[in-house]
Amino acid sequence: MKVEKLWGGRFKEMPPKEIVDFLSGRDVRGNPPIDERLISYDLWGSRAHVLMLCRQGILSKQDTTKILKGLRAVAALHRKGKFHLDSSKEDVHSNIESFLIQTVGMEAGGKVHTGRSRNDQITLDMRLYLRDQVFEFTEGLVRLIEALLKRADEHRLTLMPGYTHHQRAMATTFGHLLLSFAEALERDVQRFVHWVRLFNKNPLGAAAGYGTSFPLDRRLTSRLLGFDGPSENVTDPITHRWEPEAEVAYDIAILMDHLSTIAQTLILLSTGEFDMIRLHDRHSSGSSIMPQKRNPDTLEVIKAKASFAQGMVTSFLSVGKALFIGYNRDTQWTKYWIMDLVEETLPALHVMADIFRLLEVNRERMERQAQSEFIGATSLMEWIVGAYAVPLRKAKMAIEKAVKYSEEKGSGEVTYDSLVKAFREMKIDLPLTLQSVKKVQQPQGMVAHARSIGMPSEKRIREHLSSLLDRIEGDREWLTRQKKRIEKAKGLVSRMEKGLRV
Repeated sequence: MKVEKLWGGRFKEMPPKEIVDFLSGRDVRGNPPIDERLISYDLWGSRAHVLMLCRQGILSKQDTTKILKGLRAVAALHRKGKFHLDSSKEDVHSNIESFLIQTVGMEAGGKVHTGRSRNDQITLDMRLYLRDQVFEFTEGLVRLIEALLKRADEHRLTLMPGYTHHQRAMATTFGHLLLSFAEALERDVQRFVHWVRLFNKNPLGAAAGYGTSFPLDRRLTSRLLGFDGPSENVTDPITHRWEPEAEVAYDIAILMDHLSTIAQTLILLSTGEFDMIRLHDRHSSGSSIMPQKRNPDTLEVIKAKASFAQGMVTSFLSVGKALFIGYNRDTQWTKYWIMDLVEETLPALHVMADIFRLLEVNRERMERQAQSEFIGATSLMEWIVGAYAVPLRKAKMAIEKAVKYSEEKGSGEVTYDSLVKAFREMKIDLPLTLQSVKKVQQPQGMVAHARSIGMPSEKRIREHLSSLLDRIEGDREWLTRQKKRIEKAKGLVSRMEKGLRV
């Protein structure tokens, strides 16, 4: 008998490979060298730099053509998985330059570094890498928000209790809850958009941090690399190399806190005690010893990754707190941290979107829970204040007494007799009826009367849905424009190369 997993017999569907990988982390797999992720970016930066040197007359057309041919050879090997970094050559920059010298000779290959330092090379590579990751997070967020909006529309009238202090507080709807998650996540989109505004500046040309005597055209390399323009001070991006990484890490940490809050909410609502939702089998795991278990491991892993993200933010802030001007080797470690953080957290967006897509909702249970534990007491108080001009504080004191008397009689809502008794003690005389007291405490009425902007009445939920749909459509259009701009820059590099070959 072959045993590959120690659980799963009670499951209708087992988690797919991507979920298993998400859950197992690095338990049974490792990571490639960090600089392998930078090969394509280093090649792009080198192509742009060499083309600029040629345009400026710093490199001859013949030398430029040879260097570009060597760079294309590296790219071809890399696409086939055959360009391997040699640890004796320290980093990706040295590996590529060494390959060029070996293949096209020192006279041409040895000129690729003209007017450039590894300081501005790595700063450039990381900005190109980070920009791509920002786009990936933005796209993942948009897809997750779309999944939330779809389910929110389905459940805009699905009543459920809202909670404070882990206790039932007031009635709301499941759709309204999902929209609150979507609203937070859309702010995360805006944080990533803001990163592009802050850091889509070209550091190439800074060299070691103080520029070079070669007449570099930094505006041209900015166009060729899809930047908004060159950094206006060459020392700044070298000294503060950690900052773009820290900003992305902060954006990820806030995002992961949002996902962690969502995860904890879904975990509790899926327990037997709450029994309001049920996770799909593909997002659950079993136990190696308890046959009955069906654990929300995917959501628990998301919570763990949120903690990891917070620790990474602290690391970035710490490494950046006491740097002297110019390059400091301390910042080399920031690329390790940010790449680990991206790898750990980016898949969470796809996983969470899939969770909501397949989530089962127990509408009947939600509605029953929205009719218990005096959940209508606040609505009753507000009705008395609005209908009879009773001071809110006085009305609250009376309802508190009525809750106490009702609870003593074993009721889960304020009874007419208890309210009358409380009013009598506080010398309040109102023409209440049994029917009105009961009706005001019904969750349907509570939600329907929450009519102000942002509240859970159906009209306001529809407005919020429409608003979020418009905003994420704008986010998607922004992302499309940014990606087209990057492709246009890459196309310009290719056209300039072809012009040289002609």
